[in-house]
Amino acid sequence: MSRKRSLLALSLTALLTLAACSGKNDNNANTAEGADGTASGPVQSQAASESQDAIAEAIRKGTYKFETPVKITTVKATDSTMKYKNGESAENNVHTKWARDELGIDIKYLWQVPGDQFATKMRLMLTSEESLPDVLMTEDMTLLNELIQSGKYKDITEDYEKYASPTIKEIYNSNPLMWSQVTYDGKKMAFPNFAHAGNDNGVMWIRQDWLDKLGMKAPTTFEELEVLMQAMLDKKPGGSDKIVPLGVSLGSGGSNPSIFNGWLGESTWVFGPSGTIPNQWLEKDGELVHGSTRPEMKEGLTRLRDWYDKGYISKEAGLHDENKLAELIGQGKVGIVVAPYWLPNWPIPDLEKNVPGATMNPYPLPSLNGKAAARDSTFLRGGLIVKKDFEHTDALFLYLNRIFEKGKTGSEFENGWYEDYDYTVKADGTISVDDADIPGGKVGPAKYLLMEPKNPFTNLKTLAKMSRGAEPSSAEEERALRTNPKVLKAGEYVDDGWQANTYVPNAFTGSPTATMQTKNGILSKLEGETFLGIIYGKKSMDDFDKFVKEWNKIGGEQVTEEANEWYQKSK
Repeated sequence: MSRKRSLLALSLTALLTLAACSGKNDNNANTAEGADGTASGPVQSQAASESQDAIAEAIRKGTYKFETPVKITTVKATDSTMKYKNGESAENNVHTKWARDELGIDIKYLWQVPGDQFATKMRLMLTSEESLPDVLMTEDMTLLNELIQSGKYKDITEDYEKYASPTIKEIYNSNPLMWSQVTYDGKKMAFPNFAHAGNDNGVMWIRQDWLDKLGMKAPTTFEELEVLMQAMLDKKPGGSDKIVPLGVSLGSGGSNPSIFNGWLGESTWVFGPSGTIPNQWLEKDGELVHGSTRPEMKEGLTRLRDWYDKGYISKEAGLHDENKLAELIGQGKVGIVVAPYWLPNWPIPDLEKNVPGATMNPYPLPSLNGKAAARDSTFLRGGLIVKKDFEHTDALFLYLNRIFEKGKTGSEFENGWYEDYDYTVKADGTISVDDADIPGGKVGPAKYLLMEPKNPFTNLKTLAKMSRGAEPSSAEEERALRTNPKVLKAGEYVDDGWQANTYVPNAFTGSPTATMQTKNGILSKLEGETFLGIIYGKKSMDDFDKFVKEWNKIGGEQVTEEANEWYQKSK
C-alpha cells in the first residue's frame, strides 16, 4: 500500500475520535476520557469503540501506520544463504527500513545464531528465565511445542479473527490442515508457517542422453524400469562400469530420519503400490497405523534387496545422504533418480557442466500392477508464536497483512520483494530476476522477514498451468512462464499425481506427542538398521516381524495410541 493511502486511513481515524490522534493504539480501550482523566460518558465511549473498529479495519486493509513506532523483538536462525548488500545487516536493511517507514514498526534482533544452534539457544533462554523475544518463528515442532507448553506464549485466536486480512483468511481457512500443527485444545497458539505443497514430491528423472543412446523410451511400469536399469549396466551408455542405474539416498538422515523419505533419491514409491508408505501415518479402518510396521512393507523390501543384488542401486547406498547423491548426479554417475521438480536448478546444472551433452528429463512415477503411489511431502513447517505479554499483536498482523500481498497485481511486492535486490526492471521495462541483470548481484530479502508468506498450493499449480500452455494472467504467472521448461513439466507431473491420488499425505499432522518427542529417535534408528540390513542381505525377512514387535515394545505402541487420540479429536 502507498504512504498516501496510509495517511488517508489516519485522517479517517482522526475524524472518528480525538483518541486515535494520540497514537497510543491501546487495543483494550473501550472508554473515552475527559480532560480530567475520567470517563466522559456513553457518547465518548461509543466514539472510542468506533475508533478501535476503524483502526482494526485499517490494519486488516494494511493501510495503517503507527505514529509512535512499535518495537517487535525477535531472534533468527541464520544459514549460508543469508546475504546482504549495500552495507546492510540483519537489523538494518531494505526490509527493516520498509517496516519502519511504511508501518511504524521497528524490528529488533535479540540475537542470531546458525540454525543448528537455534533450539539450544532458545532452551537456554527459557530455563534461565531470560526475557524472551516478542515473536519467534521456528520449523522445529519439538521446540515450538516446548515453548507453547511453557505458558510464555499466547493464544492468537481472537487477534487472528480481529486483525487478519481477507487475503490471509482466504489462505488459512482454505484447508483444515492449515492450523493442525499449531492448534492446542481448540486454540490457535501460533501463526502457521508453510513450505510450498509438493515441494519435495518425487518425479522420475532420467539421463535423456543415455535413453537416446540405448534407443529406449522412458519406463512407465516397474517391469520396464528394470529392463532399462539392466540395459544401463549391460550396454554402458555412460562409457563406464562405475555407474549407478538408480540413485537412492538410504543414508538420508537430514531433516527426515527415515532411510526412504529423503528429499533427493527417495524410495517411498517402491512401497506405495503395495499399499503402504514408510515412516508415515496412514488411515486404515478409521484408525491411524504406522506405515513402516505394515506387512505390505515386505514386498518393497524384497524388491529393493533384489535391485541391490543386481547392482541397480549402489553398494554404498546406505552411506549416501542427499548431498552425496547430488554429487554423484553432478559427476554423471547416476542414470535415474526420483526427486523433486526443482532438480534443473540443482544438481542438473552441475551434470551439464561436468559431462558435455548430458542432461536429465522428468517423467511420471512408474506403476506396479497399474498403480503408482508415493509419499506426499508435508507443507506444514511450524509457526510464528507471540509472547504472552506482547501488547502489539495488532502491529504483527499489520506487518503480516502487508507482506502477504506479495505477488498480487498492483501490490508493492508485485514483481518481487525489492527492486535491485531480488529483481530488477530492465531498460525495456521488462522484469528480470537473473543475477547478472541485478546491479551488485542478487540477494534474497525473504530471509530478512519475520516469516516468509506463502499460499502453499499456488506454486506448483501455477507451474503446471503454465506447462499446459495457458496464457499468463498475473505477474506471478509471467514469472513462472520464464522458469526452466523442465521445472514446469515436472511441476505438471506432480499436479497430475495429486489429481490421480498418486501422492499419499501423512494422516498425522498434529504437533509431536509426548512419547514421539522422547521415542521417535530410537524408533527411527531401529527402523533404519533393520530395513537396511534386509536390503543388504544381512538380515532375513523374518527380521521384519521381529522389528515390528520390538518397535511396539520400546515405544511404538504408546506412540500409536497417542496418534489415534489426536486423530479422533481432530475429526
